[in-house]
Amino acid sequence: MKSVFLKQPKPLKVKILGVLLLLLLPFALVDNENPFLQILIMIIISSLLLGYSIIYEIRKDFVNYKCFALFGWTVWKQKLDIEYPEYISIFSASFKQDNEWGTVSALGTRIEDKSIVLRFFNDQRYFTAFKNNKYQKVLDKAKEVSELLEVEIYNAIEK
Repeated sequence: MKSVFLKQPKPLKVKILGVLLLLLLPFALVDNENPFLQILIMIIISSLLLGYSIIYEIRKDFVNYKCFALFGWTVWKQKLDIEYPEYISIFSASFKQDNEWGTVSALGTRIEDKSIVLRFFNDQRYFTAFKNNKYQKVLDKAKEVSELLEVEIYNAIEK
């Protein structure tokens, strides 16, 4: 059975917190009588933050899964209930999000992410299946999904 795997982008906040915890590790060693437990907890948390990923598995029979992976190894699968698309579309989009979350708010009050998006459309409903900054990567994934599901691609970018 053939599948297409669509790895979802990790939020910037998660990357920043993971790196921040790793950078704080040397400070846990200074003036601390028993740093082992603190260091171990910081390593585990930063590894989880930096190593996890969410991957959508789109299958030929359209029994799809949302996979939670750690360093590329699938840890858990959950059934992904989406409707079979009439067509798929790729286009450029801008996503805005409030940024009032702890120390990361120092980056500004809003985060704006410009991406190329692959969406499944069915009537007036849609499902965002993949986002990336690289047009060619999204186009390649769209072609794979289109071939797998035998649906048409509408390319709003056309390079």
